[in-house]
Formats: sequence, C-alpha cells, structure tokens
Amino acid sequence: MDSNVAMSLADRIVAAKACVALVLGTCSFAIALLPLKFTDRWRLSAEYSTNRIPRKPTAASLLLCFGGGVLLFTALLHLQPDVRQSVRALQAAGRLPDTQHLGDLIFCVGFFAVFGVHEATSKARVVFERRTGAVRPPQKSFHCLYVAVVALSLHETFLGLSAGLQSVATAGGVWAAYAAVAANKLIVAYCLGQELAWSQVRKPAIVTCAAMFAAVTPVGVAVGMALSQCCIGAAAEAPGVAEVVTQGLAAGSLAFVMFSEVLIRQKRSGLTHVLATAIGFGVMLLLQTFTHRQQ
Repeated sequence: MDSNVAMSLADRIVAAKACVALVLGTCSFAIALLPLKFTDRWRLSAEYSTNRIPRKPTAASLLLCFGGGVLLFTALLHLQPDVRQSVRALQAAGRLPDTQHLGDLIFCVGFFAVFGVHEATSKARVVFERRTGAVRPPQKSFHCLYVAVVALSLHETFLGLSAGLQSVATAGGVWAAYAAVAANKLIVAYCLGQELAWSQVRKPAIVTCAAMFAAVTPVGVAVGMALSQCCIGAAAEAPGVAEVVTQGLAAGSLAFVMFSEVLIRQKRSGLTHVLATAIGFGVMLLLQTFTHRQQ
C-alpha cells in the first residue's frame, strides 16, 4: 500500500513538472511574439504622421532599454556568478585546471569570440555588396541578435535541465519551485521579442527565434526528468565541465550583444533611457532577491 502511494506521488510530481514545462514554453512563445503587434501599429502611425523614415517612438525605445537592463543583469549577475561557483567546484574536484579567474576567462573568450564573428560577418557583407552591387537592407545586424537568442537559449536549457533534476516533495511544490524560472523566462522572452520585432527582418525568422527560445526550457526539463528517472546520481554529476564552459561562453556572448547592439543603439540625450535601463536591471535584482529568500 505504501509503495502504491509513493508511486502515485512520484507520478503526480512527474505530471506536474511536465505540465509546468508545457505551460512555460507556450506562455513564453506567446509573450515573445506579443511585441510584433505593437511595433506594427507604431510603424503604421509613424508612416501616416510623417513622410520621413519612421523612427522608433519614445515608448518603444524605453521598452528596449528596459529589456537591455534585464539582459545585462542576466549576463553579469545571473549567469556569470553561477559559472564562477561551478568552476571553483570543478577545480576543487580536479576536473578543471587550478587557474585563477578561470570562470571570468571563459566569459571573456565568449565575449571576444562573438566580437570576432560579428566583425568578420560585417566585413564579409561589405565585400559582398561591393562586388555584387547589392544594397544592404534597412535592418540592423540581425545575426548579432540571433547570437543573443542562442546564448539565452543555452542558459535556459541548462536551467530547465536543473529544474528537471530537482527533487520536490509534493506536486504542489513543483509550481512554487518553478516560479523563479517562469518569472525570469517570461520577462526575458518579452524583451527579446521586443528587440526581434524592431530588427526589421521577416516575421518567419522572428517566429523561429521565439519558438527556439520558448522550446529549450521544456526540452531541458524533459531531459532532466529522464536523467533523474534512469540514471542514479545524475544530479550529483551536474553541472559538468561542458555545461559550465558553455554557460560561461553564453554569458560572454550575451554581454557583447547587450553592450554593442542593444544599449548603445538606444542611447539618447537625457536620463530617461538610463533610468529605463536601470529599472530593468533593478526589477531582475529584486526578483532574484525575493526568490532567494523564498528558498
């Protein structure tokens, strides 16, 4: 009888994890696509109001700065501290060389790697346009934003993997345990969707990026659940070397995108945009502080 009750409880926890992962993926996909509606209306209103090239209204620009603050916090205070801690643990276990500031070095490698790819791609586009006489489309470097999507997706995959491996006593506790993951992902999903919507690329590409970012967390949760069911001690082996290195590279690449593509393009005279960026940063700081106190 006790084994049947335990089995039923385990099944309910697995079902709750699957349900939360599905809801989180669906909601993040919908929220990431939500800015497309706003940008379409803003562009139409701008085109009807002036004959000049439409510019981003102040509200949209402030939202982008808010998103820049959110993503800046994610790279510097959410991703990178975890990388440092995991690197120290792996060094203590003898799985990584005992080099000072190795976690920050991995971060810098990711930063300069994306910097090099960005410059090489830009140079290749210039050479191609000179040789073919092609005209560059009126859009910002979408490939750099795609790097941000990939970097955040890697992080969300590892976050979902960790959540899938996490042991919870009750099915109801699953929803509370995933609350911090959901809050972070939904805020970042909207901010990424806002940047993608203003990138002026085709909507299928935006939908693809939004779908990839939304799907990685449920996939990570599914993999984590499978490991917890099939592999004894899987949670003890995480995080591994590959996970830590990849997460550090993701943090560095995301930092480059935020500094070179998001924040610098939204620079305006006055303090309103600085304040919007600081608010986005502060919201994530308060969210992290609140969730840590609840644990």
